[in-house]
Amino acid sequence: MSTPLLQASGLTKAFRHKTGLFARPTTQLAVNSIGFELAVRERIGVVGESGSGKSTLGRLLLGLTEPTQGDVWFEGINHKQRRARDWKEFRVRTSLVQQNPLSALNPQMTIGQQVAEGLLVHRIAGRAGAYEHVAAMLERVGLSSAMMTRYPHQMSGGQRQRVVIARALVLDPKLVVFDEAVSALDVSVQAQVVALLRSLWQELDLAYVFITHDLRIVRHLVDRIAVMYLGRVVETGDIRSVYEWPRHPYTRALLASVPTMDSTVRNIEPPIKGELDASKISQGCSFWSRCPFAIDRCAIETPELRPIPAHGASQHAACHRAEEFPRSIAPQIDMVTERGTASQKEMAL
Repeated sequence: MSTPLLQASGLTKAFRHKTGLFARPTTQLAVNSIGFELAVRERIGVVGESGSGKSTLGRLLLGLTEPTQGDVWFEGINHKQRRARDWKEFRVRTSLVQQNPLSALNPQMTIGQQVAEGLLVHRIAGRAGAYEHVAAMLERVGLSSAMMTRYPHQMSGGQRQRVVIARALVLDPKLVVFDEAVSALDVSVQAQVVALLRSLWQELDLAYVFITHDLRIVRHLVDRIAVMYLGRVVETGDIRSVYEWPRHPYTRALLASVPTMDSTVRNIEPPIKGELDASKISQGCSFWSRCPFAIDRCAIETPELRPIPAHGASQHAACHRAEEFPRSIAPQIDMVTERGTASQKEMAL
């Protein structure tokens, strides 16, 4: 069996907060005992509400945040065993695409300077060679090489996002974390960027983690999905199995909330009660206080993430009642196969 490209075990991150001068510090688990594997060229989506720990997980995987507990391995090497030279090589082979392209770019540097910076810092190419490489990469993401002399404020939101993607890919990484990479864009531009990412994945030897709260988009971009709630993965599996037969009430509610243009489809799923609040969780299932299907056992016993039979597909859910839920609740979620190019209707989102 081949070694996973990326692997995490017991990954935990706790943040300490102090609300006042004499108040006792409180601890919040942003990521709670997560196990994670990503194969070479695999694509996984991490979804959930704001505050569920998605971005923190992404930073932990890239070594940008130090875990409180747990381990992360990339290409078989533990982050804790890396020395300065190892970290430098790791930075070449991994990359991050941030949520807001305008804040991710330096307003005082040209586009060419910013995309070429990684090549120059890591001494992969000289200045002339670097700018040749940048011109080719900009063309690859659908931008003219003439834009190298522009500044971020002279470009549209969609163009800036393509620049950020070009900067992330210019070093030919093996792993990219996309952290809400299209959420700041309008719908028509989102469709263009989604099509770009699908095309680039087919061309490049690339694996990625796509972090988002938008289930309309993630279905076009990943092979596997992990649903997070208050720092835990509550359901995971291949994208088709989870969309067709969600086994956790939180996943079901997220899918049912996706709007549809089909007037014949009605949402009959019970709505989620209350708001996401980590302070209310003391024991039992982290979702039980908001769950319309909760029973007494849920308030006492924390459900483990366990395999659920699904026609031979690998699907796991952390719910005591996972086997009780009916098959499909969201027929309006159309599935996109990875063979060929998605139709214009599918990509219109």
